[in-house]
Amino acid sequence: MITQQTIICHSFPAWDTPYIKSTVELMMRLSATHRVIFIDYHYTLKDLITNQFAPKNKLLGKGGRWRKVKTKYGEIEVYNFPPILPINWIGNKWAFDKMARLNASLIKKHIRKFQKANGLENATLINAFNPVYGALCQDAWKVNQQIYYCYDEISGTQWAGKHGASYEQQYLQNVDKVIVTSEGLKKTKAAFNPNCHVVKNGVNLSVFQQETASKSKSKHIAYIGAVDERIDQDLVAHLATEFSEYTFDFYGPVKVNIAEQPNLSFHGAIPQEQLPQVLEEAAACIIPFVKNNLTEAIYPLKVNEYLAMGKPVVSTAFADLSDFEKVIATGNNHEAFADALRKEIRYNSRARIQKRIDFAKQNDWEKRTEEFLQLLDVA
Repeated sequence: MITQQTIICHSFPAWDTPYIKSTVELMMRLSATHRVIFIDYHYTLKDLITNQFAPKNKLLGKGGRWRKVKTKYGEIEVYNFPPILPINWIGNKWAFDKMARLNASLIKKHIRKFQKANGLENATLINAFNPVYGALCQDAWKVNQQIYYCYDEISGTQWAGKHGASYEQQYLQNVDKVIVTSEGLKKTKAAFNPNCHVVKNGVNLSVFQQETASKSKSKHIAYIGAVDERIDQDLVAHLATEFSEYTFDFYGPVKVNIAEQPNLSFHGAIPQEQLPQVLEEAAACIIPFVKNNLTEAIYPLKVNEYLAMGKPVVSTAFADLSDFEKVIATGNNHEAFADALRKEIRYNSRARIQKRIDFAKQNDWEKRTEEFLQLLDVA
């Protein structure tokens, strides 16, 4: 019999955005057997004006800062702190530290307040990729254990690349355990905390589940995910020229400018539930990432989502993709990528489609949650 425990997630990912997030997928499933409190992304004063997803009433304390959200797995308690000062634009380290500590003083005040009101001393704290306020607020938490959940290489991110790594290194050395999503991340994070474990990203099979192994004859090639600095823009331009008879559909927030070409179509972010419909129409799916410090540590969410739909997948060799070597193709340069894409489309078959679907079934979020839960030592 499982004894219900309290799990607090101090999250960098926001609850209300429509993007697929490993943190949210895990917390929803953990709520089936445990009490989960989700401390939402620390929205800033700027977000109150410019962020369409910001829960403005909750940030201002109208109707209280708590809300209970029912998911198909269980109920999650979401808590919003007041907005903080925007500081990620600050280049000077001394000034950033000063402003971060000012923000942290407000955050710590609310941490102490809601811990005292809810008796959370025996809780497990999971800091989800929020090392700045993890490090600066660590002394405010009175919990059973603190765990750092890392799903990206922080030194390669635009929002925290300047200062985030130094805070992360400090935080890594003071937490009880570290959980990362790739072997690449484990290699770098274990240097600061040897109690480091890998739980890779999964796939939501209740959404991305192809019932029949049918081959698409459409002239569409799909990419799902953010269009940001990870995208190899020269490769995308090359593919658009080489596959002029195809339309390349990008589904995700567009954060960089890509040169316009007639067969490149950017649809913006759409809800997870709508993605299978657009993927079903695709002849193939791509991951056109550059290789750098950020991408080489990624275990891409989208791979298993593509495979669960039975789609041919072609990727650059941006990271260790050995887990997928029997079910996807890779191209080390523009020409090799284009050749691999032609072959994957041309030689697609029902047998290959079924092999991809069967592979994805071994990597669902339920299995990943079991692995995660075992590492929490709360089951």
